[in-house]
Parts: sequence; C-alpha cells; structure tokens
Amino acid sequence: MHPQFQRFGEYAGYALIALLLILYFMFLTFPYDAVKDRYVERQTKGLPYRVSIDKIRATPFLWIRATGIHVLQAKPQEQASVLKLSEVRLRPSLLHLLTGKLAFRIKALLYGGRIQGRAGRGKETVDLSLDWKNIALEQLPIQGRPMDAQMKGKLSGEMDLLFRLQGNRMVPGEGTLKARLAGGSAKNLQFSGFPLPALEGIDGQGELTLGPNRATLESLSMKAEMLDFSLEGKMDIARNLNSSPLHLKGKVKLAGSLASQYQPMLAGLLRRQDKEGYYTFSIRGTLGNPRFSP
Repeated sequence: MHPQFQRFGEYAGYALIALLLILYFMFLTFPYDAVKDRYVERQTKGLPYRVSIDKIRATPFLWIRATGIHVLQAKPQEQASVLKLSEVRLRPSLLHLLTGKLAFRIKALLYGGRIQGRAGRGKETVDLSLDWKNIALEQLPIQGRPMDAQMKGKLSGEMDLLFRLQGNRMVPGEGTLKARLAGGSAKNLQFSGFPLPALEGIDGQGELTLGPNRATLESLSMKAEMLDFSLEGKMDIARNLNSSPLHLKGKVKLAGSLASQYQPMLAGLLRRQDKEGYYTFSIRGTLGNPRFSP
C-alpha cells in the first residue's frame, strides 16, 4: 500500500474512534433528568394520560434506564392508575439511526414480572414486538374490579402490532396478541350482576387478532378442576372504545361440587346445552355495556 494511503487510513481510523468516543460519552453524560419532564409533557400532550418518571440514566452498555414510571389518567377527578413500571431500559439501534429510522430494544420490570422486545418507527408506521413473563395478576390495576374481588395467577404471552401514524396519534393497525394464565384463582367476582363461584387452579389462554377497525377473539379458554369455559367472536372497534359492538359466543361446563351447587341455576339461566354437555350463550351489546343472552 502506498505510504500516503496508509497514513490516511490511520488518520481516518483515529478520527472515527475519536468521534465514536465523543458520541459515547455524550450519551453517558447527557442531562436526561433535566429534560425528561419537558420531553414527556410534549410527547403526551393531548393524550388522556399523565406520565411521571423518577430518574433517567444511561448505562455503559448504551442502555437508557428509567425508573419509577407511573401512568395515570389525566382527568384530575379520576387519577386512576393505568400502568406502573419499576424499571424500563431502552437501547437505540445506531445502525437504524444512520439510515434515518428510529428503532430500539426494550426491557422492563413490572408487577413482579418482566417484558422484553423491540420497537421501530418508520415514516407512517410503528412496529412493536413484545413478550412478557410471570406478571402477577393480583398486582395489575384493573379498573372496575370490586373492592373485595381476589384474582391471582401468573400472566405470560407475546404481542406483535403495527400502528399507523395519523398526525401525533398512533392508530392500531394489524397484529396479534397471545396470553396465558397459569396457577390462577378467583374469588368474589361477578358477571353482569351474577356472582361467580370461587375457583382455584385456573389455567387459561387466549388469542386476539387485530385488523382495520376490528378485533377478532380467535380463542379464549379457561379450565379449572370443576370448570371448562371458552369464548370466541368479534368486536368492531369504535372511536369511543367503550361503545364498540360485541359479537361473541361462548360455552361453559361444570363438574364436581361446582356442578352440584350451580348446575340447576345454570340450566335455568342458559337452557341450551350441546351434545357434549356444554351450555352455550352469546354476548352482544358494547364493550362498556355487554349484554348476556342465553
């Protein structure tokens, strides 16, 4: 190699290393806490939620680490908790940044479990892929749950969603969501004003498919020692989510002491029974006001 080209290569290499070191230490020393409140306020403006973050730091391995994240409903009179995360870590993809795209890896700790995945933003879409494991059902801030209701179990699953950008809003496009419940239990629950029996050893799973203005419940099943329940159908997504029409069908079968106690009531309420001994029913109405039909 010609000496001049060799020296040029050495100088270019030193310059590149120096540039990378500058970017690296800028990343580590950036005053995240000083700008986080203004940035969060700008990104959540117009949304029905309020977000607070305790601290933001950068790690030597190029992760942005945020702790004490709390999402609340924005209306002062409600202030109901929507989501609470102990820790979230984001790692931007430098390769995607060089090509003009925003993409990063995600890790989070919440409600006794963890989430990990990836997200990427293009000109008109946002791709989100997540999987979660061992999230404690009893710790989730489920709105509308009766004060004396007791729900336990470990939730796991995965999600792949494509969002479409409309101005500053993200509108759900296509995708799938799968969830599994292990070691569950339930006490003091009601459905449409009807008290449900206490259950132990519940295992369940469900799959939801999203399309343009529609969510399809491909399957939802729950099994315990004395109960077998399943549900499937569609929900047409309205602008006001609670007014989305429901078109669901389900079936249920009891066994053991649960059948002895509730079978006469179930038979009088549902009336229709298939050849396998399952009582069938449908759910109409809306998501905010479901209507049960035997």
